[in-house]
Amino acid sequence: MREDLELMQGAIDLHIHSSPSLFPRLVDHVEAAEGCRDMGLRAVVIKEHHAFTADRVYFVRKLVEGIEVYGGVVLNNAVGGLNPFAVDAGIKLGAKVIWFPTLSAKNHLDQMGAPEFGKSMQQLNTVKIVEPGITVFDEKGKLKDEVYTIIDLVAAADIMLATGHLSIPEAREVIKAAKERGVKRLYVNHPEYIINGSIEEQKELAALGAYIEHLAIFMYPMWPIEGGIDHVVEMIKAVGPERTILATDLGQVHNPPPAEGLRMYVRTMLEKGIPAEHLKQMVQDNPAFMLDLD
Repeated sequence: MREDLELMQGAIDLHIHSSPSLFPRLVDHVEAAEGCRDMGLRAVVIKEHHAFTADRVYFVRKLVEGIEVYGGVVLNNAVGGLNPFAVDAGIKLGAKVIWFPTLSAKNHLDQMGAPEFGKSMQQLNTVKIVEPGITVFDEKGKLKDEVYTIIDLVAAADIMLATGHLSIPEAREVIKAAKERGVKRLYVNHPEYIINGSIEEQKELAALGAYIEHLAIFMYPMWPIEGGIDHVVEMIKAVGPERTILATDLGQVHNPPPAEGLRMYVRTMLEKGIPAEHLKQMVQDNPAFMLDLD
């Protein structure tokens, strides 16, 4: 079997977007799961910026056999922001990951100007709703009380805590507190985009116990990053495969479907000189640990 296809056998994508969603999506949850299963993936995590996916994946599992499908909840304004009740409900519904705010994060709004991703992915509202930016810091620059409650809920459930679109200073303090309070599965989302984390900052967060995510989406022309794919390779080599996870973030109508996108990403990394054994660690072993899979 060709090397990229072989690496797909047992791969896990921790970051897929599919419909229903408030943004246009290429595939729905069932189609995303079927496509990944047919490519040989072991498991996927479905993410939605405005809602729970921990509950809706129940129906995906009933319809799609041969792949494990998981969800969680993103702590944006649509679920009450830094809302421990949403976290508690998500966990009770089977969440495998709690994401800190993405579109509603103050850091996202400061950089993007709105809870959107440019002209192609906007929230269309007939009534204008002003999005209050969410930060984990209080007026004294300390973590808010509800952040500690969220961390404790995640620690007790032994699931993944992801930093979403928090800034590096926010992510650093969340990771420190989470580590101290017993969270084992810490996930820094796409430092190359919106987060703007330097290589040294990524190494610092990895040394604190976090896994650093890099995404296939940045291979494609609608989502360019400075330095392109070569910069992603540089970041992977600097942090090391033992603390890196490759995922896709795919599901947009202008990009390939998640399964094919992951294959293309892996193939590109092979051609950029990343060894197959390192790729296996980043697309199979490390994601399996994050989902607590045997």
